[in-house]
Amino acid sequence: MKYPHILVLGLIATLAACGGSSSSSSSSSSSSASYVTETFTTNAAVDLAAFNIAGPMDINPLCVPDTASNLPLPEGLLVYKKGELPTRLVVFAHGIGHTVRKSWLPHMLREIRLARSFENNPGNVAFVTTDYRDNLGFPTLRGAHDTIAATLHAMKMFPSIETVYMFGVSMGGSISGTAIVESTAVTADGSSLYDYWLDVEGVSQLIETYAEATAAASISETAAQAQAGIERETGGNPLICPLAYERRSPAYQAAEMKLAGLRAATVVHAINDGLVPHNQGRVMASGLTTAGIPTQFFTIVGIPPFQDPGSTGTGTLGLGDADPYLNLAGHGSEAQAYHPVMRVAFENMRKMLDGTYNETVPYFECVVDPNIPSDSCPVDQLQP
Repeated sequence: MKYPHILVLGLIATLAACGGSSSSSSSSSSSSASYVTETFTTNAAVDLAAFNIAGPMDINPLCVPDTASNLPLPEGLLVYKKGELPTRLVVFAHGIGHTVRKSWLPHMLREIRLARSFENNPGNVAFVTTDYRDNLGFPTLRGAHDTIAATLHAMKMFPSIETVYMFGVSMGGSISGTAIVESTAVTADGSSLYDYWLDVEGVSQLIETYAEATAAASISETAAQAQAGIERETGGNPLICPLAYERRSPAYQAAEMKLAGLRAATVVHAINDGLVPHNQGRVMASGLTTAGIPTQFFTIVGIPPFQDPGSTGTGTLGLGDADPYLNLAGHGSEAQAYHPVMRVAFENMRKMLDGTYNETVPYFECVVDPNIPSDSCPVDQLQP
């Protein structure tokens, strides 16, 4: 077992607070042939209470996150192969407007089957994900804590887990990056629960996202939803609650990720992203590299003809009529495995799981476009 350093005292205190039983309020499972999908409900506020993980939200006493949106408790999903003791765990953190059952369960069931055919490290993989409190808002810190609780749920069930991979998309980028740092509170040596990170079209600077959502709230339902959700989550706007926004911005936490033991990261972002602009991916990749974390940055430029580009920056600016002629990739739906952003992300996840991902190169940048040969990004052949 790689993680004996998880604070046993905290777990004992948590169990005692719940009368000696798990704080997951429900758990059920279904199986299809040899694969099991377990449904669980995790109460992160209780599960993590003994670790004192919450800490101060902001120096401003008025910056108090909304508590009414803590209910209902979120649903989590754990997928594994029956009779197998997995050594690798993949944790998915979803984006705004999505639920794990609708958007991520199909990915989990597909990927656990694909893992059987890996050339070097077949099988022995489990997948876990969870919805969040205030799931349809913008619960960056709450979502991070819910994700940590779901991770601990999987690791408690499978003490055989040795390596944990974090995969966050869109809002889930900020949630997953925040979880990498926040999870150091549940370990005795201050290391993170997570070894590798895939940051996919992710939010890295919450202040920027709030400003963009505020500017577009009058014309975009998603933007209005994000603005209101961020204010519920932080307790106010960035001028009132600056530290609350900083804590939820992974771009500012790269050095802490390095100290916490993050081994490598892949950042994937589309050039014409209309929801989370491409610069947020570049800033995150720059921060990771500066902190000394081996990082690969994939800029998705073009899409194949006639493919849906996703949510584009040109569309946000009212120039969407040009999209069929530009063929530039936008913000892909995380429910779709074939959008080039998601395709490249899953390809890198599979390389990590199979042991073919090159984590020895300090930094490498790739441009992905259907007009560029697929072998134009030789990162796997490079040596330090």
